[in-house]
Amino acid sequence: MNNLHFVSIEGNWDKDIHDKRIEHAAMILEKNKSSLAIASGTYAPAAYSSFFKGRLGEYTKETLINKYGIPAMRIIPAYSFPYSSTYTIIDAFANAVLIGWVSCGLRKRNNEINVLFEPCTSEFHGLRVETLNHRSCQYLHNFNVNIELSCTNKLPMAILEKEYPEEVVRLSELQSERGLITTGEWIDYGKTRSYDDLNSMKYDLAEAFKTVFNFSLSDMDTCLRSDSGRLIFTLLWNHITNSKKLCDKDIEKICLYAQSYLNTNISNSEMLAVRRIVRSFTL
Repeated sequence: MNNLHFVSIEGNWDKDIHDKRIEHAAMILEKNKSSLAIASGTYAPAAYSSFFKGRLGEYTKETLINKYGIPAMRIIPAYSFPYSSTYTIIDAFANAVLIGWVSCGLRKRNNEINVLFEPCTSEFHGLRVETLNHRSCQYLHNFNVNIELSCTNKLPMAILEKEYPEEVVRLSELQSERGLITTGEWIDYGKTRSYDDLNSMKYDLAEAFKTVFNFSLSDMDTCLRSDSGRLIFTLLWNHITNSKKLCDKDIEKICLYAQSYLNTNISNSEMLAVRRIVRSFTL
């Protein structure tokens, strides 16, 4: 499998701000047809007021498809993760899980693979988002996954210190001796979570797959071991989740896209294994 390119779209409760983030991501996705979008969940807690009543990832998905013409198969539905509400820290965790799944199946590869990851957010938010996602993806290096991570529209520290001092404070807290960047840990509704918890990565991902498939953790370790089978499965999951349908023509288009833009071919036996799981989808 060739090198991979991911573009995540971080949510914001303000419509104008969020739409600008989608526009920036769409520009990258259009420029590189092999890149895959990650539609972060960003589900607002009750105390917050959001322009969209639901997971912002669903709004992101609809906008990418209907306004910018990005195919459903290229949008990874991070909004399917089993979180009652999300925020920048846990969105970064979901990003790492999905990148780890596609690039290595959350297990050590025999050969290295290079990944370009571009989180899309607002300029003032960019350095913190980049820092959090860099830490969340750190664990993937254990699997021979090399990640080049860059938030291309971030503001430099000098401007943050002058115009957004609250962002500097947040970054300092994250990077402190007992901060998240050092420990990899944070408290999520009274429970300690970690960017380095492989069991949580696999469990949360399996729960996301279960939103449309009769899927188990054993399927993750047995049926989808090859790069090609895992990638085709992911593109099918993207399409089914985002469009609520699947037909033979959709499968043909997905396989053609994988072959044309991702240099991926799938054997008959691998395709049979993927189809066995896909046949169980329920929406």
